[in-house]
Amino acid sequence: MIWILALISTAVAEDISIEPGAETSIQEAINDATPGDTITLSAGTYNEDLSTESHGTADAPITLRAAEDAEVIITNSGEVLQIDHSHWIIEGIVLDGQYGNDDTLEIRDGADHTRLNRVEVRHSGRDCIDMDGPEGVRILNSSIHHCLYFDEDNDERLDAHGITGGAVQDLRIENTDIHTFSGDGIQFDPGRAAPGWDNIHIEGCRFWLEPLLEDTAGFSAGQVPGENAIDTKTWNDADEASLTIVDTEAWGFKDGIDISNQAAFLFKENVEVSIQRVRVHKSEIAFRLRGPTSARPRGASVEMENVLVHDVGTALRYEDDLVNLSMSHVTFGAGIETMFEEADSEDTSIGIRNSLFLIDTLPEQVSGEDHNQAATEEDFVDAIAGDHHLIEGSDAIDAGSVISGIGTDLDGNDRITGPAPDLGAYEYGELVQADTGSTDTGSEDDPATGSDDGAAAEEDSASPDAEHDGPSGIGAAEQVGEKGGCGCHTSRNRANATFWGLLIAATMLRRRWKSSTAQTSA
Repeated sequence: MIWILALISTAVAEDISIEPGAETSIQEAINDATPGDTITLSAGTYNEDLSTESHGTADAPITLRAAEDAEVIITNSGEVLQIDHSHWIIEGIVLDGQYGNDDTLEIRDGADHTRLNRVEVRHSGRDCIDMDGPEGVRILNSSIHHCLYFDEDNDERLDAHGITGGAVQDLRIENTDIHTFSGDGIQFDPGRAAPGWDNIHIEGCRFWLEPLLEDTAGFSAGQVPGENAIDTKTWNDADEASLTIVDTEAWGFKDGIDISNQAAFLFKENVEVSIQRVRVHKSEIAFRLRGPTSARPRGASVEMENVLVHDVGTALRYEDDLVNLSMSHVTFGAGIETMFEEADSEDTSIGIRNSLFLIDTLPEQVSGEDHNQAATEEDFVDAIAGDHHLIEGSDAIDAGSVISGIGTDLDGNDRITGPAPDLGAYEYGELVQADTGSTDTGSEDDPATGSDDGAAAEEDSASPDAEHDGPSGIGAAEQVGEKGGCGCHTSRNRANATFWGLLIAATMLRRRWKSSTAQTSA
């Protein structure tokens, strides 16, 4: 019987198709969804405010997705989707909040193992994505942008983050662009909620701010609305939170509205940060690191390897007697006004090894005995243009010492191609693609947009030059689906599948009963 019921459950998993203007709304389909179901949306704009009503399972998640190659926009003024249940997959869809007064996407407690893939979240008047404390959320190949909160009554910028939340556990954000926000690209946890967040992994992502091209959501053209790419806050009594950042780039964190010491990365409070293969440029401060304070008695602990910093006001600012900081294979390149800035942190000892500084004399915080060197522009392919790969004959080649655990350089090439590792972020000797220092943020082949395999259509959202108006038709149509719909008009074959499944089960039980009766009679 258990086997038969499992067979029936598998048999009734359905692919429900929805079209704009159809009798069945998306919410009605969601209300009726069971584990294994897939709700597929045809191209078009849907004016709905959605919320999940049931859990999927690890083996049979519930999927809400765009049809292949379809541009699907779900829009509402404020919240567009609230996920309250586990094992949901959202794929290939644009969620547009019309700059309404609510978070565009909420992932609540209980929404464990939510998976967003090729999703665009945009035009939020609050946070684009806000989480409570779910476990195992995945945000992949997505774009999150234009999260803007301006208080017109008080004429002030307020925080609207790209991704934020509470005590999340095991969160991974991969191959995703996050830009144009009035708070931070990612901030955990502004509420410092118990039991504290842990194990956040960010990989293959890009963060940026640039001056707005036109008046947008209360902000004026030319303003830079946001603060930091990543900002950490933790619950005081929690164990040390773990944050890993890999293969990631950040730029444009300068000239923000009413913000001093603006940094691409601001790490503070009780967090252990591992930074691997990261590039920061065109910012006021690349890394701002804070030690313990009277209010937050445990400061950040930071380890960096294979990092490139160039064209910034300050490469590294460390504060409040920061205790744990180690840096290996870092290139401090062209256009840096101040290498290190100390603020109430006289007792801090920075461990720096195998690093390269485009400067006449090494900073006082750096020892040449740890295989660090000063460099000139002649050591690099084109440092002024941002390309800090080493050229043949550079004194940095084979001048380092082997550091256990570092097997690659910033490009992902083998770290040792000669008798010893090279200094700085790049290893000489591998075929490398020229790095001009400019970033194409509008390419149709951008891996974050996934446009070559049916990605959610972006309003050129991978570009700072994106339009700031909503898609055509937003606000012109009323909401067509209310939460709590009966689902009675849903087109599906579940009833037929259940009928045949039960018929099979009854037949097998009847045969078993007849066999048992015959044996008893014998």
